[in-house]
Amino acid sequence: MIMVRPKVLSHWVPWFFGLGLLVAVVMFATHHSQEMAFAQLLLHAWPAWLIVALLLQMGTYVTDARIWQRVLCRANISKPIRSYVGLGLAKLFMDQALPIAGLSGTLIVIQALDRRGVPRGASMTAVVIDLVSYYAAYTLAIAIALVIVWVLGDLTPLIALPACIFAPLAAAVPIALLWVSRGRTLPGWLERLPLIKPAIRALGEATATISHDVWLITRCTGLQFAIFTLDAGTLWIMLWALGLVVNSAPVFASFMLSTLLRTLGVIPGGLGVFESVSVATLKLIGVPVAAGLAATLLFRVFTFWLPMAPGLILARRETRA
Repeated sequence: MIMVRPKVLSHWVPWFFGLGLLVAVVMFATHHSQEMAFAQLLLHAWPAWLIVALLLQMGTYVTDARIWQRVLCRANISKPIRSYVGLGLAKLFMDQALPIAGLSGTLIVIQALDRRGVPRGASMTAVVIDLVSYYAAYTLAIAIALVIVWVLGDLTPLIALPACIFAPLAAAVPIALLWVSRGRTLPGWLERLPLIKPAIRALGEATATISHDVWLITRCTGLQFAIFTLDAGTLWIMLWALGLVVNSAPVFASFMLSTLLRTLGVIPGGLGVFESVSVATLKLIGVPVAAGLAATLLFRVFTFWLPMAPGLILARRETRA
């Protein structure tokens, strides 16, 4: 008789749930008359636009590597940008496979930098600035998305409520990180939460003079925002590949709102959640359901499924080392 350990099974439950939700979304969106249209759209996607989408995604990895390179260069550690591209893929895989507010991918990066001989103070400084700039760019992108939706007249409580809940939390993360990196302490109840105390201890090792460099944080925030723009641009290009001419601004808003709901969930990669919100928000800007689903699924192939294999290999290599 084969026994499955409960601990191992528990790791796969979110994946099963997410895949089931994804299948349900696809079945609902392609119900009856839209099945043929959905299949035809996928079969006739223009290859040239798919190549453009692939280049945009490669740009996200290079931009992410540039963030790490820029921070470590500020700490007098000079390495070529190609040495950090693999870290981005490994971090992406861990963040998608184990969504713990970005901590799983961050731990991989710390291990990788340690293995490369980067002093702990410099690596923790890079982590602080990466997280601060990420959440600062995320908050800015969500704010821009809400403005776009408001101008279009589609801002409803269903859209505004999650954003209003998330925005203060996202804005509080950079403040808390900078506070801790100065050697300050957080409230006792907060430090007693799982993972918080060891994270505070580690972040306290960051070099304060670099982690509080306003100009460096601003430039890294710009790079993080560029990554969001490249991802949204990939979704926009997928619509073009399917023969739809859509304004880029509403597509950016659709992407950010879908990303917001994906972030608030605990399902790996937001499987099913991202797809359903993306199809619904694209429908609000006039994209047919079949086309919205086809574009979203193509987008997820490039941003979620294709990076999984190299990300897994790189993550295993870093953890074994």
